[in-house]
Amino acid sequence: MTTIFDGQGSNPLNPFSTPIQALLTSSSLSSAPDETPAHLVITVITSSDPVHALWELWDAFFVTVASSVTSHGPLLALLDALYAHPPTRPNNVPAGSDEERQLCGYIQAEGKLHWAVLPRFSEQWRDFVVWQRRQVLSPLSVFSAALLKATRGKGEVHPIWVFYACRDVLEREGLQPREPKAHRMPLEQMWALTATWVRDGSRVLWEANHEELRRHWAAALDDKTELWPREDGLTRERWRLWGRGCGF
Repeated sequence: MTTIFDGQGSNPLNPFSTPIQALLTSSSLSSAPDETPAHLVITVITSSDPVHALWELWDAFFVTVASSVTSHGPLLALLDALYAHPPTRPNNVPAGSDEERQLCGYIQAEGKLHWAVLPRFSEQWRDFVVWQRRQVLSPLSVFSAALLKATRGKGEVHPIWVFYACRDVLEREGLQPREPKAHRMPLEQMWALTATWVRDGSRVLWEANHEELRRHWAAALDDKTELWPREDGLTRERWRLWGRGCGF
């Protein structure tokens, strides 16, 4: 399986890479062609190892996102189409096999994959975000902000990501990161990326359930920073601080 971490030609070609990457060269940037999600679903359910096929599907998706410098519209449309796909039953898994046992964690009681509650890509998403933070450009983070805006916080990207982006960049003193390293993102791009999170995700964070935020992230919300040496979470004054930092 080819991933973004591999050298070219070091692994067999991911079977999902070509159809997903083709979406970015499609003449229609507003929606994914109907045959693409259908083809992806068929490839998964006819695989003798659907769990591995799902992993390959989302790996190919993230590789495409991470290497994309064009509109994310077709990729967002692809996610919408997959979520809307009817439940499907894998039909090529050997009975009693390890693959069948692994599949039990992904299917519902009637034995079908419910695409509305898939993909289960949180683990892969975290891996890619960690990798992206070490790079000069971060298209995955830009896509994450766009996905947060499109799903209004109901998808894989949580509004707390906006808070972390603002806190880690806009609440620093001086013009340099606290731990400058050669492989880290240049300061100007850190500011531009943070502005993207504010633009696409600030309303979602503003409208989020603050009791839920505090229940899960109270320590982060109350953590003192260089420009916010207080323990009162999200306040209007803190929002104004972020706005000034972004030049709003």
